[in-house]
Amino acid sequence: MTDNSNIKNTESDNGSEIVKGDPNMCRVSNYAKKMNNNSNENVSEADNDNKKENRNEIQRDEHDIIFDNRATGEVEKDARDASKVGINIKHDNYKEFDDVIIHNQSESGKKDNAPSKKTYQDSAEALEHALVQLGHFGLYQRFALFLLCIPNLFSAMYSLNYVFVADQVPFRCLIKECEGQGSYFDNNTIQELLPDDSCRRYEPVAIDQLSCAREDYLNTTVPCKSFLYENMDTIYAEFGLACNEWQRTLVGTVRNAALPFSLILTGYISDGWGRRTAFCIFSGFAGALGIIKSFAPNYQLYLTMEFFEAALGYGFNSAAYVMMVELARPSLRATFACATGVGYGLGGVLFAFIASRVPHWRDLLRTIHAPALLLPMYWLLLDESTRWLHATRRTERAIAAIRKVARWNKITLDEDLLTAAGKTNEVEGKSKGNPWLSLIKSRVLMLRFAACSWCWVSAAFVYYGLTISSVSLSGDKYTNFALTMAMEIVASLLIMMALERFGRKRSIFVAFLLCGISCVTPYFTSHAGTGLGLFFVGKLAITFAFNSLYVFTTELFPTGVRSSALAAVSLVGRLGSILAPQTPLLSVPVQAMLYGACSGSAAVLVLCIPETRRVPLPQHVNNAEKLRAPELSLVIPTSTHL
Repeated sequence: MTDNSNIKNTESDNGSEIVKGDPNMCRVSNYAKKMNNNSNENVSEADNDNKKENRNEIQRDEHDIIFDNRATGEVEKDARDASKVGINIKHDNYKEFDDVIIHNQSESGKKDNAPSKKTYQDSAEALEHALVQLGHFGLYQRFALFLLCIPNLFSAMYSLNYVFVADQVPFRCLIKECEGQGSYFDNNTIQELLPDDSCRRYEPVAIDQLSCAREDYLNTTVPCKSFLYENMDTIYAEFGLACNEWQRTLVGTVRNAALPFSLILTGYISDGWGRRTAFCIFSGFAGALGIIKSFAPNYQLYLTMEFFEAALGYGFNSAAYVMMVELARPSLRATFACATGVGYGLGGVLFAFIASRVPHWRDLLRTIHAPALLLPMYWLLLDESTRWLHATRRTERAIAAIRKVARWNKITLDEDLLTAAGKTNEVEGKSKGNPWLSLIKSRVLMLRFAACSWCWVSAAFVYYGLTISSVSLSGDKYTNFALTMAMEIVASLLIMMALERFGRKRSIFVAFLLCGISCVTPYFTSHAGTGLGLFFVGKLAITFAFNSLYVFTTELFPTGVRSSALAAVSLVGRLGSILAPQTPLLSVPVQAMLYGACSGSAAVLVLCIPETRRVPLPQHVNNAEKLRAPELSLVIPTSTHL
């Protein structure tokens, strides 16, 4: 009979020897197991602490994981940091981080995280996740971006056509006593009969005389009654506006006076009936009224049509811009907006080329306005803004639009996510009401609105003031205009690089500050070349700031009032464009000080506005009030379902 107490069967368990059969050894074995379990728990806790410490290096903000290594540009280190917490990173370059796919690789992680249905705070958050699923820059986004850039070509032509249509034409007095009732402009015979003042002529000795001799005319001058023009290509000549400069400049004033009505109407229709609806309506008006304007028989009717064409046709570009921004993902909003700036600049350059080939104003207006009659066909080519559909509780249409984009981009959508995005709970429904009333009641948003309004006034005042000053440059007017519009392209390319890398707030702040310094500095230096160079630096800087404000303002307000808020801020900014034409009446130093003061004050106010870089567009007022964005951070979406 074998005595179990004398039989020693040994097993090795983590280096500790356990002897079976001996009660004392059993107690030792139990103690060793307990110690071993405690040791494993300590190791597990240590691992969890390490993971928590690594996760503490990550800030989560809805769709984004933000690593702390961006300042040094160490993307590889970010990847290693992420791998410590079970994150796999895939990226094409340092600038774009929307292609990052995050998932848990460890088998234990899958066991710890039992399958559970993802929950969202509201349907707006689910919508943002659904839009992230649609891809970075797929076929549909490229198609929509191309279509929405085309209106910007026409917008530049319609907004600035009066530069050539109402351009001044060389003229002189008609001397009937010498030339009779008709003559030609370059008649050298009567040069001695004309004083330096183009609006006056020498008084004849006799009323009924017929003579071209200088001695038959007195040294006193009288106002001219009839004029001869070098050509009849503009309304200045055809409508006989010689020596009535105020009538020529009134064309631009009337157009600017109509823009507030246009912006209010655009915001109302765009927020109430949709961005696509507003675009199609106003683009149709722009084409039709522009062509009607080309048949104006007199100055008064032309001025009337100029007002209505601006009031009813200007808003199509604003609606298209809002559609473009709402289509883009957070990291691409600046890029999409910059595409509109490039389109606007190219439109201006193209307009200069067309105007040089089609100089007569009637033919020019028909040439540039006729294509706008095709723009209402966008109703068949583009879908309504998904964000607007969701914000106005048209969730079925919003989900249908998302599914269409997914088919174009060949993306498989998460059905649970679409279900969550399609739900509108009672809280969201009750919070709708009148979005403008909610905005007005918000002290934060009203202060933000006031700051944005002054930035727009300053930008418009300096931008148009410097533009007016640029007409003194010598050379061909078409070439000068094309070069001026080319600066829009340069500024847009700079925006594309700066707004995403440095953020909206910092970029606009530097642009305003640089413009103010460039405007004031020339009056402390006597070098002519330095002054000219600083002029162009200031023009480029204010163009950068002005165009960037479109992006910044659009991202600061909730979806329900986004288009109206942009229109209202732009409306207030028109005060600057109205005052700018009066700056030539001031001395040059006073102009410089005004430009510098406006730019400097705007730079300070920009610092009071929250950064919006890569932040999801706010759906409601409470989302807009809580806008926060990390600065100088590496942003990586956490879309585990991609």
